[in-house]
Amino acid sequence: MNAFRSNIPNRTFEKLNIDGDFTRLAISPGIINKHYTAAQFQKIAEVVGDSGAIKYSASYSMLLSIPTQTVQHVVAELQEAGLYIAQPGSIVAMKACDFCDGNKMEAADITEQLYNNLHGQSVPSRLRFNINGCASACYNAVYDDIGLVYQQDSFDVYLGAVPMGVQAKPGILFAKKVSVQKIEGFLQHIITIYQKHGRPDEPFYKFYRRTKSADYWLPLSGDNS
Repeated sequence: MNAFRSNIPNRTFEKLNIDGDFTRLAISPGIINKHYTAAQFQKIAEVVGDSGAIKYSASYSMLLSIPTQTVQHVVAELQEAGLYIAQPGSIVAMKACDFCDGNKMEAADITEQLYNNLHGQSVPSRLRFNINGCASACYNAVYDDIGLVYQQDSFDVYLGAVPMGVQAKPGILFAKKVSVQKIEGFLQHIITIYQKHGRPDEPFYKFYRRTKSADYWLPLSGDNS
C-alpha cells in the first residue's frame, strides 16, 4: 500500500514555499558516478533536517528543498561530502551514463573535456547534453536536447528530441561518427548557433524545428569523420 495513496507527499517544494522561502538544489555523486555512500546519505539527511524535503528526479539527481537562508552553508557541506551540485539556469548542462558502472571508460576523458569546456555557457533556454558511453545508450541519450552516443572513437549526434508531452519523441540522427578529435568544435558550433539565433526562453527542440533548414546548419552536415 505504501506505493500509492498512503505515500502522497505533504512537504513538496511548492507547499514549503507557501509559508517559507526555500531553494531547490539538484545533487548527485557526480556526472558519471551514480553511487552514493552511506556517509553522503547521512549528510543529505542532516542538512535537510525536519524543515526541508528530499525528492529524486528523472535527471539522475536528487532534489533537496533547503531554507534559502542556509543555502551557502549547506552547499559547502555537501561539496565537502563529495557531492556534485548542478548549476541552475539557462545554461549548457551535461549529464552522462554510468559507463557500465565504470567498466567501459573509453569515453571518460573526452566526457570530462567536454564538461570542462562547454558546460555552463549561457544559452536561450537550458540545453541538456546527454553522453552515453556505448551503443546501448541505456541512459536514453536520444531523448535529450543533444544526445551523444559513443562508439569506436567517435560519436553519433542526435538533435531535437521532444522530452515530454503528447508529442514526445526521440531526437533524429543529425551526424554519424563525429570523431573524438572533432566533437568539441562540432558541439561548440551548435551552441553558438543556438546562442546567436535562438529566441529568449525558446526550448532547443523548438529552435531546431524552426531553423533546421537554415544555411548556418550546413557546415555541420558534411564529413565529420
